[in-house]
Amino acid sequence: MNKKLIALAIAGAFAAPLAMADNGNVVIYGEVGVSADNVDGGSYSPTSATPRTGGIIPNASSSERRGRISSNNSFIGFKGSEDLGDDWSAIWQIETGVAMDQQNINDNGASPSQGAQSRRNTFAGLSNKNMGTLTFGLQDTPYKTSTGPLDAFGQHTLADYRSIWGSVGPANVASIRAQNSVLYTSPNLGGFTIKAMGAAQNETGNDIGTATGTTTVSNPHYYSVSGIYANGPLYAALAYEDNKSVAAPLGPVSSYDFTYKNWRAGVGYSFSGFKVGLGYERIKGDGTGGAAATAVTSINRDAWYLPVSYQLGSNTFKLTYTKAGKSKQTNAAGADLSGSDGANQWSLGVNHAMSKRTSVYALYTQVRNDSNGFYSLGGGATGVASVVPASYGADPRAISIGMITSF
Repeated sequence: MNKKLIALAIAGAFAAPLAMADNGNVVIYGEVGVSADNVDGGSYSPTSATPRTGGIIPNASSSERRGRISSNNSFIGFKGSEDLGDDWSAIWQIETGVAMDQQNINDNGASPSQGAQSRRNTFAGLSNKNMGTLTFGLQDTPYKTSTGPLDAFGQHTLADYRSIWGSVGPANVASIRAQNSVLYTSPNLGGFTIKAMGAAQNETGNDIGTATGTTTVSNPHYYSVSGIYANGPLYAALAYEDNKSVAAPLGPVSSYDFTYKNWRAGVGYSFSGFKVGLGYERIKGDGTGGAAATAVTSINRDAWYLPVSYQLGSNTFKLTYTKAGKSKQTNAAGADLSGSDGANQWSLGVNHAMSKRTSVYALYTQVRNDSNGFYSLGGGATGVASVVPASYGADPRAISIGMITSF
């Protein structure tokens, strides 16, 4: 009798959560990217180039040539929906990064590093087949996702185009995941989709000061909109964002209270196994100078991205080029502080599809910095552990062999 009661209790314990999961129509999904890398931060020559405005100091010890095992943007997610009738549905999603190598995750979310986990796209909202979708939470911005489909190597490798795209030197100022955000996504109208987002940057009601405590960011805000056309072989995107964030300091420059008004455009086309694309981005920021005479009060930077790939059977050969022009910078007196701080990135690789969900790859990628440039491989917005240049003007590079699988 006791054995029967124990069996019934165990069955009930397992049945209850299964019933709850069934009731919510829960889907478990995720992607795993792991690789073995040989990385090199380039030659260390601290006297050959120095930062003109202070900030990050090169570190040779963190940039030496070395081997490593990497977890590249691996994550797991749970999502569900409930049919509310009249074409309405309640939807939700909870997504978190997972470090397969048990190292801190270099992910650009609400908390970039949380041991073996980090927060990713997590939201809840309502969806209507005829009116679109409205969601609230932590979400990739329309600006960030607009040109993502053009990235030939994708988010699980060191060749991610966001090493340069969306950044000014080491500072990621454009490819963000917005907290406290509301996102509207229109229905697909013949291949055309509109996205619009607003985010509360200061919910506590207290402006946040700089590291020196000398000033605050006034009236922070975030807005973003994109228009995307994806139909057959053609993909085209145009996006804009206006970002005045409480995270005020601009990477290598001693300035604060910056407002960025950025825009990007991209187009891609597929034919006879080939995929070619072209992307353009302009980052434009204006703010207030710090105590230093060289503190930047305005900055402009243009960037280009050119991806080419060719699929032959289960193999896809890839070649990409990304170019960040030197930034035009001025101080409060209108003096030109511009310097040779641009960079370019070349990436070459091959991907072999072992199934619809699993592939292996090999690639070589390198960032070539101008004499005063300080762009890294990976890091920042990419979610991939960075390869930091050994000094200003150094050229970080990597050979990577890995696999990507989804579920």
